[in-house]
Amino acid sequence: MRNFVLTMLCLCCCLLAIGQTKYEVTANTFLNIRSYADTNAPILGTIDKGGELDVYEINNGWAKIAYDGGYAYVSSSYLSKVQDVSPVEPKSVESNFDFSSWSFGGGEAEWMAYVIAALSIILYFIRKSRGEDEPLEDDGSLYTINWILFLTVTILELVYLVLMGGDAIWFCIPDRVGWLWTIIDFLIFGFIVYNQFMCFFNTLEDVAYNSYGSFDRRWGIYSWIGVIVGGIVSGIFFPVALPFILVAFVVCQIIQIVLIFRGVMSKGGLGYSLLCSAVYLLGSLSTVLILAHFMVLLVIVLIGYLVLSFIGSSKGGVRRCCANCNHYSSGSDYCNYRDGYISDAHNKVCDYYS
Repeated sequence: MRNFVLTMLCLCCCLLAIGQTKYEVTANTFLNIRSYADTNAPILGTIDKGGELDVYEINNGWAKIAYDGGYAYVSSSYLSKVQDVSPVEPKSVESNFDFSSWSFGGGEAEWMAYVIAALSIILYFIRKSRGEDEPLEDDGSLYTINWILFLTVTILELVYLVLMGGDAIWFCIPDRVGWLWTIIDFLIFGFIVYNQFMCFFNTLEDVAYNSYGSFDRRWGIYSWIGVIVGGIVSGIFFPVALPFILVAFVVCQIIQIVLIFRGVMSKGGLGYSLLCSAVYLLGSLSTVLILAHFMVLLVIVLIGYLVLSFIGSSKGGVRRCCANCNHYSSGSDYCNYRDGYISDAHNKVCDYYS
């Protein structure tokens, strides 16, 4: 699953990598690496004096670095910038696309999660008021508000994922928000994912209906399913096939856009063709990306549930089976509760274990 998420986010992560700057550790012995920018934050590791780090940004005395597939922080007071000695490196366009250097909310983009959640709630009420059977007609403000709001949410989600990278689900990390808020945020995140999934298909249906056109959506939708399944399988067994899967996916998406233009242009014109394409591209991309993040969390929750279930199924560390039940007589292989003989008592279980 980790390989799949990295595959889906590869384009976004490439943008983040542009803005890295190399620094050297100048501490007397070593420098602590912390989970977030605070002296009380948990220590994830250390780096010895003279070691080099790739720093994304420095704010309020803390340097943001890449660490273990995500982000971590070190004190910038013990860092010294390493001079670039590349002989023929041009200096004109140094970091024009360094999105991670944008100073939103002190250099972080956590605040965007709250905005996305608030807008998702508004989309939820629009979805409930419109119903699920009939598309919204372009004869009132609700249709326009719906597709504008949906596109706004998808754009915010994509920008948020680019800015946050591997730290996008910070609100479900106990070290950051505590266990209580981790559980609450997980439920809220699940609601947002489900609502986004439903709003995507509803909004796409709305704009297609009001354009008086029609198009085959299977190329786009099925290719998303294909890249998810193919990415998981290839990431585990055939990593060399990942580039070919991505190329095939891009080709399918191009075919889908062509089908949208052909199906809408003749009756809805260029405006509706562009609108349908935007709803499909932005909606499908953002929906699948946040769904991928949610699936990672869901797998973690399921693993935790299985572990707790296994622990709960035992009593004082004893396995729940007939051989360990008080109703069972080991000498005669007899169950006194059910009044019958038991075979394979070490593997058989029932609902009357005591």
